[in-house]
Amino acid sequence: MKKRLLYSYAGILAAGAAVYVLLLLLSLALGKGLLTAAAVLRIYLPLTALAALFLTVSGVSLLRHEGMRPRNLVGTALGLSWMAGNLLCLLLSRAALPGGLRLFAALLGAYVDLFLSGVLLMSFLAARHKPAYDKDFVIIPGCSISKKGGLLPLLKGRTNRAIRFAWDQEIATGKPVRYIPTGGQGPDEVMSEGSAMALYLLSHGAEQYEIFPEKASVSTYENMLFAKKIIDEVLPEARICFVTTNYHVLRSGMLAQKAGLDAEGLASGTKWYFWPNGLAREIIAVISLYPAQQLAALGILILAALLA
Repeated sequence: MKKRLLYSYAGILAAGAAVYVLLLLLSLALGKGLLTAAAVLRIYLPLTALAALFLTVSGVSLLRHEGMRPRNLVGTALGLSWMAGNLLCLLLSRAALPGGLRLFAALLGAYVDLFLSGVLLMSFLAARHKPAYDKDFVIIPGCSISKKGGLLPLLKGRTNRAIRFAWDQEIATGKPVRYIPTGGQGPDEVMSEGSAMALYLLSHGAEQYEIFPEKASVSTYENMLFAKKIIDEVLPEARICFVTTNYHVLRSGMLAQKAGLDAEGLASGTKWYFWPNGLAREIIAVISLYPAQQLAALGILILAALLA
């Protein structure tokens, strides 16, 4: 899949539409006829219940391992909200309300179901994507480091995956990769995240001239934007990939495009109980990246209900 589509709102809509087409074909094959918005809600109701159950179970495990923090509750909250919203829209679509309101409830619920399905599908595809072994730079977006400056599991996983990619590429093609570890210094950190990763890379066989640490960024977008400035100074026509945690690849790709980077993503793994909550946070963040498109979609749904 082309990078522009893989990391885009259009790609999410296309994935959601593909899910709808598959459900429609299944409905026709079973002799159920055309698939209405209300029918989509009925199909998704047990699926959202299963999603809520899985996110709750993984959320409980996350709280046991990582402690009671508000961000560790996001996955459970999203799962329960999705199920409740689906059920509410289904009930409203059957309630004694004006026809336009019933249709709007069904359309809104179906849009949310298919859009979230699109995000999940594109997140899976983005995480499964394997960049070609032709890269000049690998960007490593930062995240928290320990109080002593060591890499915590998420960041260590990203950095190790970047090292492995560089080794695999050099073995396969003979072409070396330069590293851009990114991330500024937080108020509770003894050094910048970029510096901490640079030290880790040096201790794992990288040479000083291969590392271009970025030490000022405070967000994934700035990770990409400031990395682009480094690349433009060193090798403007470079081929680039970025390495980040599996649930974070889709949004990182979107932000890389926003920063003007033509880059491919590569996923590093994480613990089974951590990624559902991380993915839930990413879904919310992806939605927030496209407020104008979401408002436009809402307007189209309202217009469709008014004209029906």
